[in-house]
Amino acid sequence: MAYVCPRCGGPVARDVSAGASILFGLVGALVSAAFGSLKCAQCGEIGHSEFPPEVRSRMTRNSILMGVGGVVLFVVAVSFLAQGS
Repeated sequence: MAYVCPRCGGPVARDVSAGASILFGLVGALVSAAFGSLKCAQCGEIGHSEFPPEVRSRMTRNSILMGVGGVVLFVVAVSFLAQGS
């Protein structure tokens, strides 16, 4: 899910925390990606305020969906583990 850099027009991707991914697995990676900073390969970190309003609303919607997906995945995993006990 790459966005276009408002500075140079290059691809912008979310910066995923490796520590959260290692510590919390797939759920940590999803939540970290949902709320991580945005980085351009050429320009570095890009603030949300630099993007046009329609792109910011799409980013917010996608962040919420990824965060909810991480929570749902966690709940499903816990319920399967609880049934096995």
